[in-house]
Amino acid sequence: MLTARLGIRTRVLVIALIPSLTLFAIGAGTAGYLLRKQEQVKSWSSELEDANLQARDMIDAVQQERLLSLTALVQPRSNLPELNQARLHLDTALQALTSFETAIANTNIERMDSATRGFDALKMQLPDVRHRIDTGTMSVADAYGIYSGLLEGVAVGTELIGKSAPESRVAFEFAHETRVLRAMEAMSRSTALAGVVLSGSDLPDVLTAEFRNLVGYYRTELPQLANDLEGERGAKAKALISAPVWQELSTMEDYILHRSIDGRGVVSTPQATITAWQNNIDDAHTQLLGLWQAQNEYASRATSADAEQTSRDSLLAGSGVLSLALIAFLASLWLANRLSTRLRRLRTETLALAEEAFPTASHHLGQDIPDSIEVETGRLDFGHDEVGQVAEAFNQAHAAAIAAAVAEARTREGARAIFLNMAHRSQLVVHRQLEILDEAERQQEDPTLLDTFFKLDHLATRERRNAENLVVLAGGLAKRQWRQPVPLIELVRSAVSEALDYKRVRTSHMPQIHISGDAVADLAHLIAELVDNATQYSPPQSPVEVAGKVVGRGVAVEVNDQGIGMSAAELDRANQLLRQPPDFSVGAVSADLRLGLFVVAKLGVRHGISVRLTESDHGGVRAIVLIPTTLIAAESPLADQFMELEARPLQQNP
Repeated sequence: MLTARLGIRTRVLVIALIPSLTLFAIGAGTAGYLLRKQEQVKSWSSELEDANLQARDMIDAVQQERLLSLTALVQPRSNLPELNQARLHLDTALQALTSFETAIANTNIERMDSATRGFDALKMQLPDVRHRIDTGTMSVADAYGIYSGLLEGVAVGTELIGKSAPESRVAFEFAHETRVLRAMEAMSRSTALAGVVLSGSDLPDVLTAEFRNLVGYYRTELPQLANDLEGERGAKAKALISAPVWQELSTMEDYILHRSIDGRGVVSTPQATITAWQNNIDDAHTQLLGLWQAQNEYASRATSADAEQTSRDSLLAGSGVLSLALIAFLASLWLANRLSTRLRRLRTETLALAEEAFPTASHHLGQDIPDSIEVETGRLDFGHDEVGQVAEAFNQAHAAAIAAAVAEARTREGARAIFLNMAHRSQLVVHRQLEILDEAERQQEDPTLLDTFFKLDHLATRERRNAENLVVLAGGLAKRQWRQPVPLIELVRSAVSEALDYKRVRTSHMPQIHISGDAVADLAHLIAELVDNATQYSPPQSPVEVAGKVVGRGVAVEVNDQGIGMSAAELDRANQLLRQPPDFSVGAVSADLRLGLFVVAKLGVRHGISVRLTESDHGGVRAIVLIPTTLIAAESPLADQFMELEARPLQQNP
């Protein structure tokens, strides 16, 4: 029921608004998702950048403490101040890193939780490990494994974070960062093991193999990284492997791997050589740590750039979708307005056809029937779409209505021709009958027969008026015409004499005027019809009065009866008929219509005579016939008076 009350424009807008809003919602959701993703990437990048700054100190501290701790196990109390300083450095770095561990652990990265738990377990062991190192109760292999496990947790966490990067480019850069970290850690581990050897102790077979693998790994990985990294980072890696330090480190590592073993394999190395080697290790370690930091910063910048790109993409996507939704809605609004405008124009032109063109065509058909109806038919031109097809349907309906009107007009014209033919035949017979009766009346002297002839003459006169009624209904003119003006009193008496019950009619004073000859027959016919109606619809014993008087616009003749009268609705309907008589047809004549009033209306309109019915003083009907001054002959005694009245202003008319 609701959709039935909606207009076409509203329905089209609703149909267009639903997908537009859906598109807008999708665009807004997509833009919101991208913005949230951008914020997550920025937050992820910021937290990771801060964590990496702290991780650098922690990595450096672990590597220093590991080197010094392994040396202390071989040479107790040889480097106690440096070891205590390294331990303090590591504690500070771990304390600073604590605030970032929760954020990293909450990233929901797969396996990150297990990695952080292992890292935390190793941290918890540090006090015990340090105590055992100080007391010499821990082996080199155990100490090496614990410190290396701390940095392995960092490497695994970095690798997992890189795999969780929001963009593939960022993940690729984090993979490079992990490679640098592992190469740096391999060098640091090999340095710690080399320090044990250079301190006068040998390594277990497992750690010896570990040393060999570590040296081989970072010597292979760093040249590969130098080729894989771009820009400044690649240049730093190439500078490191081409520097003399790299060659000196390689020489020392080769020396340790191929040393001459004296006794149990203790290496005899001058202290100056060991000191130079330590300086070279510090220099190489610093360069590798700088390379790792540079790669880390590059990865963070790549993350920030991706976040900004995501932000721009989200704004562009949101703006694009919003623009598309707005364009779609505006296009739908334009189409809906255009469609509703065409439909309104179709309605307007269709109503114009129905209310103006068709009545006009029907009126013209009432006057003249064309051979073709194309001239009478208006057309609606709205193209060839659905609206145009509806307009074409209206065109066909209008053409069918015009064709029906033409057929009706031809039928009506045929009926009128039949009426006229019948009326003229009846008139010929009646005229001949009246001539015979007049001749018989002139020759008859018997009063009884003469009275009978008078009655027959009266009936023939009524029959003549009935024939003239047919002529009037058919739109023809009466054959009775007067060339000279006729006094009004004589015209009224002639009209009264044609009434069936003329003996009940009393004629009062009439103005001394003459009626133009061309209106005499029709005016007499009109008054006779009114008098006949008055006698027919009033009691047989009641009189009917006919009186006349001069008024401002002519002469008023009143016919008053004392009958049962008419209701207000009947009076209104009868007066409407008298003012605007319809075209005579079977459809125009209702069952309760008094045919005499129809004839009166037609005759009145023909000569501009106004006829109006009102309630009489006795409860019956008063018919007021206003004869305009145009029908009053110039030779009438009151003609000059009428001319003077017409010349006066309206407010001065009596």
